[in-house]
Amino acid sequence: MKFTFKKIGYIDDGEVTLGDLTVICGRNNVGKTYLSYTIYGFLKHLWRLAGIRLDKETLEQLYEQGVCRIDLRQYTQDAAKILARAGNNFSRDLPRFFNTTDEYFVDAAVGLEIENCTFFVDVDYEFKGGVKFSGKELIRFTKEKGASVLDIVLQSDSSSTIPREILQDILSEHIADALFSTVVPNPFVITSERTGISLFYKELDYSKSALLDHLADAEKPDPITLLNTLRSRYAEPIKDNIDVIRDYDSLCKRKSHFQDDDQQDTGVVDALLKLTEGSFRSLNDQLIYAPRKEPGRDEVSLPIYMASSSIKSLFLMDFYIRRLAQDGDILIIDEPELNLHPDNQWNMARLLARMVNRGVRVLITTHSDFLVREINSLIMLSGSISDKGAIMERGKISESDILRPEQVRAYTVSNQHRIEALNVDEHGMALELFDELVNEVDALSDDIYYGMED
Repeated sequence: MKFTFKKIGYIDDGEVTLGDLTVICGRNNVGKTYLSYTIYGFLKHLWRLAGIRLDKETLEQLYEQGVCRIDLRQYTQDAAKILARAGNNFSRDLPRFFNTTDEYFVDAAVGLEIENCTFFVDVDYEFKGGVKFSGKELIRFTKEKGASVLDIVLQSDSSSTIPREILQDILSEHIADALFSTVVPNPFVITSERTGISLFYKELDYSKSALLDHLADAEKPDPITLLNTLRSRYAEPIKDNIDVIRDYDSLCKRKSHFQDDDQQDTGVVDALLKLTEGSFRSLNDQLIYAPRKEPGRDEVSLPIYMASSSIKSLFLMDFYIRRLAQDGDILIIDEPELNLHPDNQWNMARLLARMVNRGVRVLITTHSDFLVREINSLIMLSGSISDKGAIMERGKISESDILRPEQVRAYTVSNQHRIEALNVDEHGMALELFDELVNEVDALSDDIYYGMED
C-alpha cells in the first residue's frame, strides 16, 4: 500500500509504502506529522472518498422492492479509478481536515495505490453492516462468505422517505467498505498533543461551550454563527483524540484484540505494563491513574492531572491496547518516545514490535536515537547470531520482540524537501542522520574532556 504526496507542507513530493512497522524520522519542522496525519485521514475517510455511485435502475429497484443485489466484482476493473478519485477528493479536503485555510494546500495532492488492487474483492470473508433511521427504517448490508454478491435490504413500514442523495451516500460508503475492508486497515491515531489532551480534555470541549454561550447571549440566534461554533478548532486527528477520551466511560467496556478471552497470552499487555507501571480508570467523571502497589507502601490513586508527563503521554496507548485495538488495524503514533526516559524508549520499541507481530500495523514518527537503535537490535536478532539465546536472556528479549527486515519500512525527509526511503537490511535501518549527530556530539565531548587541565 503506497501513498504519494505532493506539496504537503514542507514536503514537495515523495511516497511512503506501508510496512508492518513504518518509521518516519527527520529533523524538526520537515513535515513528518503532516505525513502521518494525512495517511490517517485518507484511511479513515476512504469509504466516503471513494465516491461509488449506484446506477439509477438499481437505486429505483431498492426504493420500490426494498431489496437489490450488487456483484462487487463489477468494480474490480475500476479499482485504480476509484482510488484516484478518492485521492482527488481528499486532496481538496485537506484544508478542512487540518482545519486551516485553502492557501496552505495550494497544489497539494495525495494518492493511494494498492498492489494488485483489481483483485480486491475477497470472497473468503463475511461482511455485515446496517443503518437505522429514527428507529423506523433499516438498511442492511450482507455478503456471505464465499460469495461476491452484496445483498442490500431497505426495510420500512411504509414507502421509503429517505432522500435519494442521502441514500446514495450511505450506499456508496458501505459498498466501498465491503470492497476494501480486508485490504485497507482501520486507523487509530495518537497525536503528539496527547499529553495536553489528557490533562485538559474537558476544557477543550470548545464547540459545546461556544454554542451554549451564543444561545444564552443572542436574542435571535444566527444560524451561520451556530454552524461555525460547531466546528472544531483543531486538526481532525487532535479532535479525534479529544473525542476518544471524552467517550472513555462507554468505550472502556470494550475488549481489544489483545484482551480477547481466547488470546490472553500475548505479551503485549505485559510490555505495556513495563511502561505504565499501573492502570487507568474512570471515577466520578474523572480519569484516575493507579500506580502498581509497591511492597511496604500504601496503595495510591491520583487524578491524571497529578500524574507524571510520561503517564499522561501513555494514557491513549494504554486505552487503545486494552480497549480498541483489533486485528488488522494500523496504529499511527506521533513521537512514541514523548516524555519517556531512555530505558522506557527501549521498552516502547519492544511494545511496538510485539503489536506488529500480533497483527496490528504501526506507523511512527520519531526523533529518538534510543528507539531506533532498539528497533535495529530487534531486527538484527532475526539473523544468525552466535550466543543468541544468551544475548536475548541477558537483554530480557523474547521471540515476540524480534522483527524481520522485510517487516520494516523507513523514511526521512531530506533538505531538498523530498521523502527518501532508507535501506533496511539484516543490520536494521540505515540512519546516518542520527549517527552523524551522535558522532559529532561525542567528538566535541572528547575534545573538551581531553583538553581539561588536571
